[in-house]
Amino acid sequence: MTQLIDDQLLGVVLRGGLPPLADVPVATTGLHYFRLCQAVLASRAVDGVLSAPFNALPTDLRQRAMLALIQLPEELQLVSLRDLAPLMGRLRSRHDLNLLGMELLAASIHLDAEVFLSAPSPRLEAALRREGRFVELVV
Repeated sequence: MTQLIDDQLLGVVLRGGLPPLADVPVATTGLHYFRLCQAVLASRAVDGVLSAPFNALPTDLRQRAMLALIQLPEELQLVSLRDLAPLMGRLRSRHDLNLLGMELLAASIHLDAEVFLSAPSPRLEAALRREGRFVELVV
């Protein structure tokens, strides 16, 4: 089994926190990784939900977290659109999701993964359940 996490939970893991399930392989999608990179690496005057926890870290821990963000740890799986695009295309006829949601749905099926979200997403959660996927909100 694999656990599939979103951008906020990815940030937790990269900052040294634990994923929702201990001792279970962790994966994320390219778009969730991109959103986290964009939020943390873009120079902005105002901290956002994704960047604030990185900026609040002490310098040495922030440097370690930034290095993990830039060079994802080998044990963290990043699912490629090369593998997901055909499945996403087929799923489009059954689900009206945005690209982020469609990628997560396809990745959960491709990896046979349990999905953990940091924020409610009713349409995505419903689509995951319709496809027989486990989804849990982690707050």
